[in-house]
This record gives sequence, structure tokens and C-alpha cells, in this order.
Amino acid sequence: MSNQTSDNERRRFFRIDDEVCLQYEIISEQDYQNAPAELEQVEQSSFGLSAGFASMNYEYNPILNSIKTAQPEIAQYLEFINRKLDALGQHLLEDDIPCQESDRQTVNISASGIGFNSDKEISKGQALRIRLVLLPEKIGILVFGRVAHLQKGEQGKTLVCVDFEHIRYDDQELMIKHNLNRQMQELRLRSESQDNDESRD
Repeated sequence: MSNQTSDNERRRFFRIDDEVCLQYEIISEQDYQNAPAELEQVEQSSFGLSAGFASMNYEYNPILNSIKTAQPEIAQYLEFINRKLDALGQHLLEDDIPCQESDRQTVNISASGIGFNSDKEISKGQALRIRLVLLPEKIGILVFGRVAHLQKGEQGKTLVCVDFEHIRYDDQELMIKHNLNRQMQELRLRSESQDNDESRD
């Protein structure tokens, strides 16, 4: 089921600068109206499989942690199965959308919108179909949104800011968890760097 994000919710989600693989296309208003139906089908697609596996992993992690305490060997086997399923999802995702180093770009992203540089001609208010891959987990997410703001940049590029209007609830939750993990990682690295600087003084 798709999730429409209100302005109040948009303000609640924090934004980060992140590296992702991104594909987008301008679509017609008719295609945009069909976005909820398309999102309902994405879970059965090769592109949406990785997100489905990731959502299940988050859901079953508490159970797996309990098994680790009581039956560590069984938990180890289940983790092995999970890794195989994740690898399958990522392999199918790679067939659908390439995500090599050269395909990656830095964006500003939250669970309610994205900002990215583009050299395509694009107008405010246009409807977009966006496919992005979160890294390093390689989770594919399909989202529909409208161009909310444009800003001229360098080298003929334009900063395109998009508000997500149609996104699956599970995918939005995955993006929130991903952004939180990235933020925690950045804070941890910053803290380690400060500790190293202090130890040299």
C-alpha cells in the first residue's frame, strides 16, 4: 500500500547527504495517478525484492536475537539463510539497475524527499518516477514525487528538489532506518577522529 506524506510529516524527517544509485523519469499525469497501483505491484518485482527482504530482516531481528541466546547454532544457520536471500535480492537488483561506482551520485535525502543534480531539462511541478538504491545495503526503492524547487548550479547542472508523494510505508520505514544508521555512523567516525586528535596532543 502506498503512503502519502503530509507537510507536517515532511518536516519531521531529517535529511542527510548520501551516496545512492538513482534513476528517474518525467511521467504523465495519468501515469502519476496510477502510482499507487504500480507501488502495489513492486513487491513482486525483481527491483522490489531486496526491500522486501530488508523489511523482513528488521521485523524478525528481535526473534533472531532471542534464538541466539537459547540456540546459537540455529541462529547462525538462520543468519546464513538470510545472507543468501539478501545476496539473491541484490543480484536481481543489479540486473535491473546498475549500481557500480560510476553509477553512484551524492544526493540530499530524507524519507519524504530528495535533492539531486541533473543536466536534463525539467520544470517545477513535474511528476517523476524515481528508482533509487540505498548503499551499502543495496535496497531498491520505487517512489513517485513532484519537483518542488529548482536551483541553477555549476557546469550547466540544476539542483532538483523533489517531494515524495507516493511511497510504500515499508520503504519509508527502511529509508528512516537507513538515514538513522548513516547519521549514527557519521557521528561515531567524527567521535573517533576527535579522540585520535586528542591522543596526538
